[in-house]
Amino acid sequence: MERVSVRAMVRPAVGKSAAKKVRKDGLVPAILYGKARAPVPLAVGRKDLLAAIQRGGRNVLIDLRIARNGDEESDTVMIADVQRDHLRHEILHVDLHHVSLTEKLVVHVPVVLVGTPEGVASGGILEHHLREVVVRCLPTQIPDRLTVDVSRLRIGDSLHVRDLPVAEGVEVVTPPDEVLASVVATAAEEAAAAAAPETPVEPQVVGRAAGETGTQAEGGRPEPKAPRPAKAEKKE
Repeated sequence: MERVSVRAMVRPAVGKSAAKKVRKDGLVPAILYGKARAPVPLAVGRKDLLAAIQRGGRNVLIDLRIARNGDEESDTVMIADVQRDHLRHEILHVDLHHVSLTEKLVVHVPVVLVGTPEGVASGGILEHHLREVVVRCLPTQIPDRLTVDVSRLRIGDSLHVRDLPVAEGVEVVTPPDEVLASVVATAAEEAAAAAAPETPVEPQVVGRAAGETGTQAEGGRPEPKAPRPAKAEKKE
């Protein structure tokens, strides 16, 4: 698990106008929460926060160094929520949560597929159904991502949550039967298979039964009768 150090300072004022001033100074308004702790309003450096998210995503462990009344105290936190501007995608506010390094957490971890499936080389399509799973583990054991190899998948094959390789101490909470990825045939291949003509069936040949006199040929058609010999004319 990635760990980064971020500096912050206690905000003396809260509210919309105070938050605007913080953003104008190149900082991000933040709130630090924790068990049996009163929420603490903070101002975090925008560049430091962006660097932390880029390095470890929302599961990054942050060693938060808080300046308060000329002193500095340290706390281990994680990002609980990020509010962004919908148009400019800038971070407007962030919620931080104190974590204990000895207590397990439940977090979402991204799933990354590697390799080119055999089925794709045969004309199939790889479908990525589940892009993240829920795991339970200590903060220091949170994986940045869970990687699974899909190179052996053929058309019609699937990988499930139970197929994910996880490190010792990491428990996957997502149900094991959920499908992670599968390789399916293209619509053109399915249509071609449906339109393919069936193999014609050879007609059954009916033979003579034992004891038949041969008055009926194979296939049920009567045999032609032999012509009768002509009678000799009498001479007068």
